[in-house]
Order: sequence, then structure tokens, then C-alpha cells
Amino acid sequence: MGLLCLCAAGCATSSPPRATPRPATEEERQTLAGLLVPLLVTSGMWSGPVDGCAAAIAILPSPAINLGVGPHPQCKFALIVTETALKTLPPEELQAALAHELGHVQLGHFASRRERRGEEKKTREEINERGSVLGAIPLIGPLLAVGVMGTQMASEAAAEGKYRAYDREDELAADRFALDLLERVVGRASGCRATMAILDHLRRERSTRIFSAWLSTHPSPGDRLKAVSELCPPA
Repeated sequence: MGLLCLCAAGCATSSPPRATPRPATEEERQTLAGLLVPLLVTSGMWSGPVDGCAAAIAILPSPAINLGVGPHPQCKFALIVTETALKTLPPEELQAALAHELGHVQLGHFASRRERRGEEKKTREEINERGSVLGAIPLIGPLLAVGVMGTQMASEAAAEGKYRAYDREDELAADRFALDLLERVVGRASGCRATMAILDHLRRERSTRIFSAWLSTHPSPGDRLKAVSELCPPA
């Protein structure tokens, strides 16, 4: 979910060609399965081959540390992991990131986010329609024109804020889900350390670049780190 937003943000300024996800190698599948299966089984999302395909896995060539999930027609969900995440994250941090993504799946965020995008699109269309009507009215002087444009832009920003605020709540809810799941798999202290470490990775990476589109749907990594630390035992 977050991965597509991050790609869009990264392409916003220079518009480089987007990387194409590729199938995972056998080694990559084994690495991810070793971390993912305990999470799936413990959460009750998957109990083995009898449940069918758990996840369709693809790898995205990218210098960013990121993961993303989405719906899939044959499997319970699709999972995309960047090559950098696989190569650079310690196993415990990669597992913490996977637990967060499973939170999106288990908490029904695919459907709720799709519904909000539909409502947001409808609201934007209504705002644009009102703007077209205003644009047909003869305006006296540039200040009034700027005022009308500013009102429309403010309305669009308010519409985005209304729906994207829930997206940010989804991210925090997925973090809480991940902590509870990791507690059952590796223990609360270990799960907290891994989750805070991956969020710190993201915080330092995001601080070097502008990710306005990503931040429109995600709390800042610093805010997420603070929220997680409040749920964890003192170091």
C-alpha cells in the first residue's frame, strides 16, 4: 500500500522510468518465507498449504527500503519488497516490517482505503465542478481571481485531509497490530526493538528527501516511532 505512494513521490520531480517488479529468486523466497510463515500461522491468517496460496511475492529493484501489500486474485495478498530492504535489513527488522504489512491485510485496509479513494474522487469532482462555475463569472481584477483559486485549492486540501487522515490512522493501527503479533512470535521486547529500529531507518532516510505524496498518506516515521515507543517497555 505504501510502496506505490512512495514510488509516485520519487517520480514526481524528475520522472525517471519506474522500476518493474520481478519474480523473487528461490533464495529470496526462502528468506521471506522463513520470516513470514511464523507471522501468518501465529496470526491465524494461514495454516499451511491446505489454505492455498498465502502471498504472491515480487521484488522491486529500488534503492529505498520499503515493502507494500495489495489484493491478489489467487492469493490472500500480494507482497512487494524492494531489493534494498532484502539486502540491508537484519532479519528481525525485515520481520517487523512484514508484520506491519500483515496488519494492513488483517485489518481490512484494502477495502476501506479503496472506498475512501472513491469518496475523495467524488468530492474532488464536485469541487472542480463548482470551480468551473466560478470561472465562468467575469472577475474584476486579479486579487479576486486569486481569492477564488485559493478557495478552491483550500477546499481540495481539506478534502484530501479528510480522507487521508484515515490512511495515517491505518498506518498507526498496523504498527499496533505488528507489535502485538511480534510479541507472540519473538517476545514484546524483541518485537519493540525491531519495530523501532526499522522506523528509525525510515526516519533517517526520509529526512534526506522530500516525500510529500508519501506523507499525505503516512504519519512521519518520527511520529510513528514516538507512538510505538509509548507502547513498548523502557529500554
